[in-house]
Formats: sequence, C-alpha cells, structure tokens
Amino acid sequence: MTQPPPDPATLAVPPLPESPPTSGLAVASLVCGIAGVCTCGLGGIAGLILAIMARRQISRSDGQLGGRGLATAGLVVSIISVIVGVAIILGAGAVWFYARRQYDVMQFSTNIRVLCEHVVTYSAVNDGRLPPPDSWPDALMEEGLITDLDILTDPADPGAGRAIAMNRAVVGATTYDVARAGDTVLLFECAPGSPLSGGRDLLPATPRHPGGYVIGFLDGSTRQVPPERLDRLVWNPKPE
Repeated sequence: MTQPPPDPATLAVPPLPESPPTSGLAVASLVCGIAGVCTCGLGGIAGLILAIMARRQISRSDGQLGGRGLATAGLVVSIISVIVGVAIILGAGAVWFYARRQYDVMQFSTNIRVLCEHVVTYSAVNDGRLPPPDSWPDALMEEGLITDLDILTDPADPGAGRAIAMNRAVVGATTYDVARAGDTVLLFECAPGSPLSGGRDLLPATPRHPGGYVIGFLDGSTRQVPPERLDRLVWNPKPE
C-alpha cells in the first residue's frame, strides 16, 4: 500500500544562512576610487587608504563582515585613479611651463621689434641717421618714441636690468646691403652689464630663451636665431 505524500506543512525547511553585512569602508573605498578620476587622484588617495583599512577590518571580523571583493575593487580603482591623476598634473604642468616660456619669448621679441621700429622712425626724421650708439635709448626718449626704459629689459627677468644692445657696426654706415636688410643685425639681446652697443661678443653665453637669440633686423623684423646660425647674419654692413 502506497504511502500518502507528506504534508508540506509538516516539513521543516532549514533557514537560509544570512550573508554578513558589507563593510562600509569597502563601499567607501570604491566610491572614492571612482571619484579620484575626476579629482586628479585626490579621491584615489582616500580610496587607497580606505581599501586597506577595509581589507584589514574584514580579515579581523572572523566572517562577521563581507565586502572583500569590493575592497579589492576599490584598491585597484584607487591605484589607477592616482596614476591617472599624477599623469594629468604632470601633463598640465608641462603645458603651463611651455606656454609660459613661449609667452616670455614673445614678449621679449615684441620689445625688440618695437624698438627696431622706433630706431627706423628716428632715422627717418633725422636725415637717415641712426641714434648715437652710446646713448640710443636716451635719443629715442628725447624724440618721444619711448617713454619707459623697462622696454629694454627681458620680461622674464626684469631684475637683471637692460637686456638689449645695438649693433655698433650699423651706425654711420653709408650704404647697406638692402637685399639682406632682413639679415642685417640692428638690435639684439645682450648679457647683463653689457655696453649699450657693440658686436656679437655682447651676446649672452647661451640664449635667454629656448629656440635661440632674439635679434632685430634693419627691416624691422625680429626672430630667434640658433647659435649655429649666427654666422649667417650680417653684423658689419659697411663696405670693405
């Protein structure tokens, strides 16, 4: 005789084991690690610390706390966010440094270009004569062409004093190689303490800015000239 099926109500169902609560430090470490990507790694540093604390807390809880996987994920994400943050900071710093150097050389080049234009203007109103080589800044001021001698300094290092000299060889020359006016030196950057005029021996031992010496020419243009190309310039336009 077959036995009737047991009554389900009489069957004892063992209770399911409860999962241990997740460590709040583990959750916080993952959140901080993700946020670190948007905070240049700052959140990642906090996430790294919290992840280490969470792993220790879980290990010492004797199974009373869970979330080791979250803590491990928080640790990995935090490390990545710190690396990304450091890369962003270094990259931004490099860009800022390059932009600053470019701005400095642009300002210095502008000063020399403006002075070249004033020297040409002085010559035009003084029967073709260039200003006296030993007092050319004063001569430009007397004509009202410049009003502030700060234009003679390098904006990147104004405390070093005057940074521009005149090519003495162009003063008094009766003829110029007009075809090479764009290569004939008029004004150029000089070493601190140099005379107001002279030759290429007044150049600093190394250029003030990356890219070469800042030099202004008889045609009013300026450009940076690398040391190895100085010999291509016309320093003495007077006929032999």
